[in-house]
Amino acid sequence: MSSNYVPLIPAVAEFDADGRLYSPVYGDVYHSPSGALGQAEHVFLRGNGLPQRWRGRSAFTVCETGFGLGLNFLALWKAWRDDPERPAALHVVSMEGHPFAREDLAALLERYAPEPLADLGRRLAAEWPDLLPGLHRMEFEGGAVTLTLGFGDARVLAPRLSARVDAFFLDGFAPERNPEMWALPLLRDLAALAAPGATVATWACTGELRRTLQEAGFNVRRAPGYGGKWHMTAGEAAQEGRVAAALRPSGAGHAVVVGAGLAGGGVAQALAARGWRVTVIDAGRSAGAPAHAGHVAAALTPVV
Repeated sequence: MSSNYVPLIPAVAEFDADGRLYSPVYGDVYHSPSGALGQAEHVFLRGNGLPQRWRGRSAFTVCETGFGLGLNFLALWKAWRDDPERPAALHVVSMEGHPFAREDLAALLERYAPEPLADLGRRLAAEWPDLLPGLHRMEFEGGAVTLTLGFGDARVLAPRLSARVDAFFLDGFAPERNPEMWALPLLRDLAALAAPGATVATWACTGELRRTLQEAGFNVRRAPGYGGKWHMTAGEAAQEGRVAAALRPSGAGHAVVVGAGLAGGGVAQALAARGWRVTVIDAGRSAGAPAHAGHVAAALTPVV
């Protein structure tokens, strides 16, 4: 009996001689010695023109390769909270092949998350999913900020994504340490998700990487680096990606959902998260009782 199930190998917390979080699998550190927050703001936010580019938008979507401790996500979340002109919805999709266990993540964020991100880090750790392969969705700020975490090989996950991505954060380990994360097929799969005007940024900067990004569908250039690193890479998608084009919205409308059961409630929530106005009609409410009142088990979700 064959199976496509590939178990996750969790990340192991190890430290180099300077006390930096270190991956023994890839022989590389997780963030710049000059500070993760500064790197996130310089490379990934400003490298993608944020927060300016999301202003006036109803929603903005970011796709990241290499979640790590989530410090890029936390910096992005903080920038969204601090901006009075922020979009109503911020969606983040991130892929991680070796996620930390919840207890390890919480301890590492207590150690490495700078004070401006400390509270958000605790909120992230509290919602951290079990280490099961596949997609895990978390909601913050009453659903205005969503994080869809893909646990597993990015080369497997990326072709299965349906998204219209406005900004790409490429943050895997160094290309010479983890070449699969920077290979042409994966970068092409990401480019297929690009919304019109999508941007890309990464701390990595080699001529070979820029040529690969160009071939994948991104127009990139060298930009000033951060923390003693002379250069980084930034640019734009050459054209709208085919997946993003297929998902182009025709404008949010008004939906009427009949039935407030599990299916109806799920549909209503999904539409509302995408900016739709939703009216839910349920006969049980008119009788003064929820539709599923009295069920011993309205849903059963097996967990391996």
